[in-house]
Amino acid sequence: MQARYSERSVLLYIGTEIERMGEALDAAEDTMVDGIRLGGDVLRSGYDYDSIDSVAGACFHLACTRQDEPISLPDIADQARKSQKNIQHLSAKLMSELEIQPTPVEADTYLDDGIEEFGFTEDQAAECFELLERGKDRNLHSGLAPTTVAGAILYAVAKKHGLDVRQREISEFVNKTDVSIRNNYKSFLKLADDVPVDVLPPQTLDEAIAALQTTFSEHPAVYADDAREISTGADVGDSASDAGIVGGAYLSVAQAHGEELTAGDLSTELGVGSQTIAKYNEMFTDDD
Repeated sequence: MQARYSERSVLLYIGTEIERMGEALDAAEDTMVDGIRLGGDVLRSGYDYDSIDSVAGACFHLACTRQDEPISLPDIADQARKSQKNIQHLSAKLMSELEIQPTPVEADTYLDDGIEEFGFTEDQAAECFELLERGKDRNLHSGLAPTTVAGAILYAVAKKHGLDVRQREISEFVNKTDVSIRNNYKSFLKLADDVPVDVLPPQTLDEAIAALQTTFSEHPAVYADDAREISTGADVGDSASDAGIVGGAYLSVAQAHGEELTAGDLSTELGVGSQTIAKYNEMFTDDD
């Protein structure tokens, strides 16, 4: 059988079978993903299996064990169309001969695979694991699947370094939706060091004020205080950019004090277009 079919077609069959069994038994998505990943490991190892269905059943059984899935062996055997003894025996052999660990899979495993898949450098790989630890310290991983955490971190590091890796590629790799990655990667990106402002511009009024205080530290602190007051009281609508509002307010205050500052000077620091800052600057200047 191994000679008749390509590894890709066999893996596709195993993946399809595991998804079928998982859906029939109401397994979690992470359990099915782990089972498919195990199937790939078995094929890449060159393991001399007798039956593809047995491999699919054993990998799904191992994944249920690793993910603490409350699905019984009889139910798995029934779905795999194999005996309980067959599934249990092959599972034990795979664990022993391929050194598969019967423990829940953490985000680290998916990070390792993603780092290899997307060609991260050693420094970028190290940064991925550093963000994972920082995220755990802040409990960012709580309530998230390991695949979501790994995907968010992989995309955060890719975004920071301008890698040619699309969000869709990462979401498909970890078997999560684009929305899941998009909703979580910024939380990890904020924990990274030296993130370019055009990658992660200030997201709130306070962050924008802090960014300008740091950049223009030679200016009196009252500039930032006045800009904060103007920004907080601005009636500009819910869809307005906080960073753009702060930029316009700060520029207005600085120019009123005779500083030679332009919208372009603030644009780079805030990650907001100079036209947006100029628009709010004009609004606040006309109000004076």
